[in-house]
Amino acid sequence: MSAVSQTAGQAGWQLAELRDDSLTFSVENGLRYALEDGFFYVRKPANLSLTAGDRFASSFYLPPERDDPYRGFKRWTSESLGAHQGYFCRNADQTEQFFLKSDWWKRVYPTALIQQAEAMRDFALAIQRAVLTQLELPRELWREATGHSLDPQGTHTLTFNHFRPEVAARGLNIHKDSGWVTVLRSTDPGLEVERDGDWHPIDPIPGTFIVNFGCAMEMLMRSTATPVAAVAHRVVRQVHHANAKPDRFSYALFVDSSLDTSVCPGLFTYEPQAGLRLETSFSAFLDDILTNTYQEDTTGLY
Repeated sequence: MSAVSQTAGQAGWQLAELRDDSLTFSVENGLRYALEDGFFYVRKPANLSLTAGDRFASSFYLPPERDDPYRGFKRWTSESLGAHQGYFCRNADQTEQFFLKSDWWKRVYPTALIQQAEAMRDFALAIQRAVLTQLELPRELWREATGHSLDPQGTHTLTFNHFRPEVAARGLNIHKDSGWVTVLRSTDPGLEVERDGDWHPIDPIPGTFIVNFGCAMEMLMRSTATPVAAVAHRVVRQVHHANAKPDRFSYALFVDSSLDTSVCPGLFTYEPQAGLRLETSFSAFLDDILTNTYQEDTTGLY
């Protein structure tokens, strides 16, 4: 067993690697345990460089500076980019954030970051397909059931978080991700998941991403023999370090359904004997869960 496998095993969480479009777990029945946990670690592809994403995450909030294309992104707001996009700073949390959907990447991001964003999106979609092959969902229903999230019409968002230890607030509020799968780059402790009424740390493992399942996946599969948990998670308050350690950052590729109602009417539950049942409008669901995530006295759960 490799050092990474040992680390994951000691923590009690699951570790996988994507090989030839299939997920191979380090333990038998690893996917079943991951579906119950609501997340798992996955090895980063060897050819995927994270240099651009790490640089952007530690720089996007800084004032513009000549010859540095990774700074000065506070000017990009939802007024110019559309709902739920651009720079956000809410003092209920320590995070300041930058959200950007894939149809804006080439107009906003530096070239190297565009390449990384596209590679992370392709990796996330490959993971989603690999998981779907193991669920009780007929392949012919995949596109409709998942809101065309596997197609270019899907909503694919790269989101960056900078945690400001000088702000006296929680790190990031309790929430579940809205969509299908999230591929998270986390470099420092602070992330926690809820399990059986307790909070457990999910510390980063070098060379891996964390994959979360979201509400759309949980809702779709809850009446089947292969249910999927959407993991409730948070980031604890960050504090200043005497050794001047850099601020905590993270970033993630979110896979969501299409927001075009002519393509995707909403979120479904699949019932093996009856087929797909429409549950709710995806745009309304997304608005609600995001609003509740960033309020001071609510949580981003459903």
